[in-house]
Amino acid sequence: MLTAFMPRKRTTITLDIEALEAFRRLAKKANMSLPKYLEALMISHAKSEGEIPQSYEPLGETRGGDRTTSGES
Repeated sequence: MLTAFMPRKRTTITLDIEALEAFRRLAKKANMSLPKYLEALMISHAKSEGEIPQSYEPLGETRGGDRTTSGES
């Protein structure tokens, strides 16, 4: 399956302090960074509400360039 490249976009949000601390704890329990955890949570919610297709997969790690090949031929 081919997936179109969907770049991430920075945004700023304001959260309740207690909610933010709860999300930080949950992210740590899930062994995820806070931004990655929030992204996964929001994607899951958008899928359940039918706003994005169930087959949608979030963008993977983008730092450090393309690591899909070993560079050996």
